[in-house]
Amino acid sequence: MRKMCLSQVVAVIAVLACLLPGVAAAADNYKGYPKGDALITAQELKQLMDAKDPKLLVLAVADIAEYRVPGHIPGAIRVWRPDYEIPKGGKYPFEGMMLEQAEFQAFARKIGVSNDTKLVIYDHQYDATRLWWGFYIYGKTARVLDGGFQAWKAAGYDADTLAPSDPAAGTFTAKAPNPRLTAVMADVAAAQNNANIQVFDTREKGEWTGEELKKGAFRKGRIPWATFFNWKEFKKPVAEGEKFTEFKPATEATQVLQKFGVDKAKDQIFYCQSAVRTTTHIFVMYMLGYDMNKVRNYDGSWIEWSFHETNPVVVDPPK
Repeated sequence: MRKMCLSQVVAVIAVLACLLPGVAAAADNYKGYPKGDALITAQELKQLMDAKDPKLLVLAVADIAEYRVPGHIPGAIRVWRPDYEIPKGGKYPFEGMMLEQAEFQAFARKIGVSNDTKLVIYDHQYDATRLWWGFYIYGKTARVLDGGFQAWKAAGYDADTLAPSDPAAGTFTAKAPNPRLTAVMADVAAAQNNANIQVFDTREKGEWTGEELKKGAFRKGRIPWATFFNWKEFKKPVAEGEKFTEFKPATEATQVLQKFGVDKAKDQIFYCQSAVRTTTHIFVMYMLGYDMNKVRNYDGSWIEWSFHETNPVVVDPPK
């Protein structure tokens, strides 16, 4: 094969220099999202793993059963809700609240997170965006595997059943969180008489009507001034019959937000059972480029609201 001369090599490098910004832009615009690089495909993750990137850290947000059967992405460190939530009976008489700054920093360091870690989070349904939100409020960028573990298996990649060795401790420094990113109970109560605040319930229909009471909550029903906006609106199954784990394209997500009357000029507060499913909405709005100072996660969610007897609730009459 004929070798290229120096001038030809220089020309090729120049062409690549022109093309690379376009390639990066295409990656950033995954599925049409302005911030689509917050998602990562199974194929891209596999490439990073095969390249043995020393800064890559994959977190599997899964309970022990999911982690072992059907297995996990090779090398993924398992974390689960109790690892990054405040224990019940301490500061709060209920479960589900995200760890505060110092405790979250300690959690992140223990699992090997540093400031320059390339962090990828995946799940089996909707927990990855909850942990993404935790890192986001404390100043750490993370990416979410689109389609979760189901997408990994659909791509034909292997899974492990044995846990990897404990990672070396990281050096992540958690920043003080922006209070505008989280709503407290008083914010939700104030929304009743404030036309500039929208409150959305992201749970399942049975929870909304009061037919179902999930473990951890204290009363059935919903917040009277909330609008029902189920988390599944933004997702679809990787394959027929599976859970909703793959994000819909930006055009469809935008249509969903319009359908439910989300007004960019107003503050939005999202709640579910324990501020997990809410992060599906928040993550999508982040990728779409919404003003995140107006997109707020009610961390206490229905567990906290239902705990306080003075908070009003609505239950639909039995059918």
